[in-house]
Amino acid sequence: MTKLNRRRLLVGSMTASFSASIVAQSAQAQTDDGTIEALFGADDSPTTRKDLSGQITLSPTIAYDRAISRILIQCSQIGMEQFEQKRRDPQFNGAIRSLPSYSDRLDRYTQIATFNVRLDATTTLLRNLSPIGNRITQRIVKPTQAFIGFALTTSEHNLIVFRGTSNPKEWIANFQATQSDYLQAGTKRGRVHTGFLRLYEQLSEQVRQVANQLNPALPCFVVGHSLGGALATLATADLAQNSKLKNQLRLYSYAAPRVGDRAFVQYLNTIAPNNYRIINLADIVPMVPPSNLRNQEYHHAGQEWVFLDYAGGEMGTSHAVSLYRGQLVSRLKQISFQAFQRTAAERPTSFIF
Repeated sequence: MTKLNRRRLLVGSMTASFSASIVAQSAQAQTDDGTIEALFGADDSPTTRKDLSGQITLSPTIAYDRAISRILIQCSQIGMEQFEQKRRDPQFNGAIRSLPSYSDRLDRYTQIATFNVRLDATTTLLRNLSPIGNRITQRIVKPTQAFIGFALTTSEHNLIVFRGTSNPKEWIANFQATQSDYLQAGTKRGRVHTGFLRLYEQLSEQVRQVANQLNPALPCFVVGHSLGGALATLATADLAQNSKLKNQLRLYSYAAPRVGDRAFVQYLNTIAPNNYRIINLADIVPMVPPSNLRNQEYHHAGQEWVFLDYAGGEMGTSHAVSLYRGQLVSRLKQISFQAFQRTAAERPTSFIF
């Protein structure tokens, strides 16, 4: 199956699954011809495609750790449960020990923080609205305060965890595919997805405060699934420049979308070379934003590890954190690249199988 056919198959599945949804509405607002196909098919348009030849490869100085990866994906699932529990019980304080996916393997960790974020369309999608426009928008998509992750520490290492997308307000941010300059110390370091950046900007002070509490002599794993993977990417770039943890950062992203352009990815790979992304080849989310969208380019960062699970053709299931966790627990055999050559579209890849 060619890369184009795989994309069309996944796009067809997504269109059927999300008909009349806010995702489709937001995508329509962000594409030139108002279709989901335009958003996900942009990579294959010969008239708009830039020269994006050359996969950005990375050779981390520290090898991918399967054992810690199992813990990290478990924490990613707990992050979703933390959010859901807060939604059911407004008095819930964010403590993860009571959540369904918690297990005694996490007893050695101490939870030192829970991250909060204010979600509304004006902070992630619609910029520079008038006061009246803000009020109207917030009546349509009411602002909410939500948990979006937590931090754990042990005597061996530290974890900073960001959860994935779980409601329409965050999908609005996901499909705000315009780019903004990424600045560090006043210097432009490429361009990144505007929605992801605006969401992370709400969290940056919380993340830095937590980082300042951590032992800089210990590894710090920054992790996220889906939208959480995008936030973890931006957090890693932030902490590598604005904390004492630079040499200890390890980025693990699962099912994450693309975050920035080539300049940003090369910058991230330089300042935080130990970063890894784990994807399901049947998952459409790592395919967005397209590598070229309205003359904006996007690339993935990190060393790529993949598996293949069609999940019965269900787009949502193929992206679910529970599926990723199941694969990481049960399929840990590394196989040759040639076994998935067609599906992986001839890119340097390691396989979790």
